Amino acid sequence: MLLLPGLFCTAEFYTDVLSDPALAAAGVLARAADPPGFAGRPVPRDFDYRVETYADLVERYAEREAVDLIVGHSYFANVGVEIAARGRYRGKLLLLSPSFSRADEEADLLSLDGASRIPVVGTLVWLGINPSLKKGMRDRLPSARFHELFEQMKLNSHAANRHLVTGFFDHIKQYGDLTGRLATATTPVWVARGDRDEIGLTRQEQAAIAAAPHVLLQTIPGAAHFSITDTPHAIARLVLDLLDAAPD
Repeated sequence: MLLLPGLFCTAEFYTDVLSDPALAAAGVLARAADPPGFAGRPVPRDFDYRVETYADLVERYAEREAVDLIVGHSYFANVGVEIAARGRYRGKLLLLSPSFSRADEEADLLSLDGASRIPVVGTLVWLGINPSLKKGMRDRLPSARFHELFEQMKLNSHAANRHLVTGFFDHIKQYGDLTGRLATATTPVWVARGDRDEIGLTRQEQAAIAAAPHVLLQTIPGAAHFSITDTPHAIARLVLDLLDAAPD
């Protein structure tokens, strides 16, 4: 199993999921990874930060390592939508709180995208992002791990994050409603969202997911957007259930 982080996050956000004894008892081998640009990792020269580029990197890694299940949170859930639509990866996907349209996203990230595209203004906004990010995350991350996880968020360079944000919204703009793209999946995909998730999901999007033959929508009780830190045991349980589920 390969676990991939959300925007501004790192592999450390999966620590509590990975330490769940149910995974070890089931013999699940798992790795949480930081792709290029995450956790301060360098990126290849002329790297373009496109969702499609990340999808290609993940697909090649999954093939090389014989990965049975890819778990993506937030940003990498959207990368997972792209992987599902391309159909090259034949394993299972667990997508935790993707955004299917621009309107689904939170106002702060929409504003950050707009500012990021303005010369000088975007640079200044990103230079001052840490105090506002810290304030915004205060009630969204577990208090016992808040300082640890926020320090992880600071590992991501502002330049990389700026490219990730604009590339993320460029991808959504290119395809419009991503549920139509996800509906073309030919292998099992579970989309899971917290029952307090801050990311929107319209009735149209829900209907499109329900009509997709290989996609199942799951609700995570007690979780908001950061389900991997809100309810790590529930995520571990979803992993086991999806691994045990019969192929479609």
